[in-house]
Amino acid sequence: MGRTTQTMTQLVAQEEAYWAPFRRALRKEDQVVFDKLFAAARHHTAPAHYASHATPFDSILVAMILEAMKAVEDLRQRLNQLETGNAETEKSPRSLRSLGAERGNAIEERAPLQLPVPGPRSPVP
Repeated sequence: MGRTTQTMTQLVAQEEAYWAPFRRALRKEDQVVFDKLFAAARHHTAPAHYASHATPFDSILVAMILEAMKAVEDLRQRLNQLETGNAETEKSPRSLRSLGAERGNAIEERAPLQLPVPGPRSPVP
């Protein structure tokens, strides 16, 4: 017998196709970020299918936000490690932001945040 409902993988692909005109209207660099967002949604299809909400796009958005927050938390941990390392090597505790401001490097001049693209899943033994 066939399935009565679509799989989450099919729903993500369907939503990505629905948003294709929007993607085409984006600049090239934004298209890359857009693709990474849907890659993040595909990475979390199993939990999204398990939740089986009436509106699957909500699960897709939560998966995208989850991956973005993981990237933010990773950067926050790296920043804390760098600040801790600087505080240990220097006698006066200064943050990286203040060090950058002293050197004339504005935060806005830095490269935009890049979301990590989830790699392929390894098969379960």
